[in-house]
Parts: sequence; structure tokens; C-alpha cells
Amino acid sequence: MIISFLQMGIVLLSIASTLYLLVSCYAVFNFNRIMKKSYKNVPHPPVSILKPIYGIDYQLKENLLSYCRQSYPEYQIVFGVQRQNDPAINIIRQVMAECPHIQTTLVIEEEIFGPNRKISNLMHMEQRAAHDILVISDSDMYVEADYLSRVIASFDTDFKGLVTCLYKATPAPGYASTLGAMFINQWFLPSALIPAMFAPMKNCFGATMAIHRQTLNEIGGLKSLVDNLADDYMLGKRVQDAGHPIMLAPVLVENRVQEQHFKALLYHELRWARTIRAVEPLGYASTFLTDALVWGSIASLILWATTNPFWSWLPISIALLVRFSQTALVNRMTKTQTIATYIFIPARDLLSFLTRIVCYMGHTIRWRDDKGQVRVGGQLTTQPSINQPAKDEGPLVK
Repeated sequence: MIISFLQMGIVLLSIASTLYLLVSCYAVFNFNRIMKKSYKNVPHPPVSILKPIYGIDYQLKENLLSYCRQSYPEYQIVFGVQRQNDPAINIIRQVMAECPHIQTTLVIEEEIFGPNRKISNLMHMEQRAAHDILVISDSDMYVEADYLSRVIASFDTDFKGLVTCLYKATPAPGYASTLGAMFINQWFLPSALIPAMFAPMKNCFGATMAIHRQTLNEIGGLKSLVDNLADDYMLGKRVQDAGHPIMLAPVLVENRVQEQHFKALLYHELRWARTIRAVEPLGYASTFLTDALVWGSIASLILWATTNPFWSWLPISIALLVRFSQTALVNRMTKTQTIATYIFIPARDLLSFLTRIVCYMGHTIRWRDDKGQVRVGGQLTTQPSINQPAKDEGPLVK
């Protein structure tokens, strides 16, 4: 039987996606080597760390305390919440009491400036920042003692760009959290490292965004991001448009992942998918190239039905071998060697593939307590019942 053009295309896609996995293996290996470099004799300008917080994240206290244990001479931590009754306030006060040697500030402001509540929170916090170098970091991150030194190593007297860093995931108990952590470690992390090997950084990540206040003001300040769901992406884009570089710090922060149930995991990953599709439609479409196991399985079925069944096992066998090798390299770098990260590979890859398909079936996202719609370019409109009435601000992502 002659293989059709469509079937041949799937076989070629299987080969291309397997090659992608091989490149990702090298990217992980290379970054792990770079992280071993020492960063002792580097500049130590004073820094203000901004920690926007909403509710109690998994192991929140330990996450916050890790920022109070930095081997860094002078820094301030500004904690920010938006509700007087936020349960995280008690934990924040405990952290502040246990770290009297660190300059800490708690900001509680309920005023909202736009749909992106995190940016509204940060706008209030920035007013209390004592230093000109700002490090914005999500509340579900845990860092080692040399984190700040490694991030700020790029801030010499001439640097006016932005420094960001990648993150690894450590799951809470439960299969949903394990699958969520696998997505970060085995998909997001390698896919973010590959473009960084071949070209200047174009993106930054909410795990860490370090920027000089002068540069932030130059690009319009935080208020220019308040209507956008992809605030980290837009911050990086604005910095680049202003002619400043984005640098990737040689450090991995740790994301403490807790998904309460499978439904929460689906909402989380679908929000991420629709946000990326909104800001990078072509780039998101290319993520289907990362589904080596799915395409390898389909290619094997095609070969089994059209050619010698003996050779039909080749695509899926090679894809599995490379996929497991990638997992082993990632586990070594992230120090997450557990049997579940291998057993759940087929389920994890199938879930990612199906999420990519569902992503194209709508534009609604759920974010914390909010439900909204993400538009072309990442513009966020919350539902009228949650926030203010939605305005006609541009085309929806279809």
C-alpha cells in the first residue's frame, strides 16, 4: 500500500519532533553546566524584592523565608496583598517577625487599577520599594541562598535591561500535582532553554523579573501592564522594544506546585495555553512539534497498516528512548528523581496534546477567583460578575 501525503507528513513530523527532543536534551545538559559556575565576586547593589501574594500557596511560609536567607549584603522585601482578610497576612507577619535583620514591608491595598490584579498589587508595592533595582518574584517560589547574587550579577553600572530566570517544579502529594510539575520540568523548562541557546532572550518569566526602576519608568511603568494577562511576556517585550537586552540568570528557582485536583490542573494549563496563543499564535502552533510520543505512536500505526509491521515499531521506540533520556537529564538537573516522572510520561504527553487542541476551542480562562476572556495580544477582560463590565477592547482569541 502506498503511503499518502498526509501519512508521510505525520511520519516526517514524528521524525522532526524526535529531533526536537534531542536538541532539548543538549539544552538541558548545557544549562546544567553553566549553573555550576561560581558567582562570588560580583556587584552587590541594594535591591528591593517585590512579592505579590494572594491567598495561601503551598508551603508559603517556607517560600517567603527562603528570600529572607539570602547571602546578600543589602536588600529589602516588600510583601503585598489586596484584601484586609487575606489569610496570607498572618503568615507574612510571622515571617517578618522571624527575620528582624531583614528590611521588610507589608502593603495592604484593595484598590484595583485593571483586570490584572497582580499588577495592581505590584503598583502599590513599588511605591514602598526603597531601592532602584526591583526583583519581582511570584509567591510560590523557593530559592537558595545564592539566588539574589546570581540574579544581580548582571547589574553592573551600564546594564539597563532585564534579568529573568527559569524555574523547576516540586510537587505536593497527589497525581494532579505530579502531572503539573512534570509539565514544568519536562516541557516548559527544555522548551524555554532551546531558543536561549541560539538567540538573545525574547521572554521573561514571573519566577523572577529583575529590572532597574529607570528602565521600568522608560517603558511606561507597571501601569502599562495592568490590562494584560501575560504581564511577564509584555514586560519583556516592552524592554526589548526600548532597545534593552533580556538576560537569563544561571539559576533555577523552585516552584512549589500544588494542584488540588485534576480539574484545577486543567484550568491552570488551559489558561497558560490560551495566554501563549494570544501573544504568540505562530509560536504556540509550533508547540505541536514537541509531542514526539503522540506523533511517534501515530506514525507507527501508519507504518503498521501500510508497510512491514516489523519496522512499524521504530518511530514509537525511538521517541520513547529519547523522551526517557530527556526526562533523566531534566531529573538530574532539577534533582527530582522519582519513579512517577517516568511512569506518568505517556499520560503527561497525551494531556499536553489534548490541551493544545482544546486551547483552540475557546477564549475563556480562569485565574484565581476570576473568570475572563483573553484577547489577541494577551489583553484580559474579566467577566462582569467578577469585576467591572467588560469593554470592547479588541478581538477575542478565536
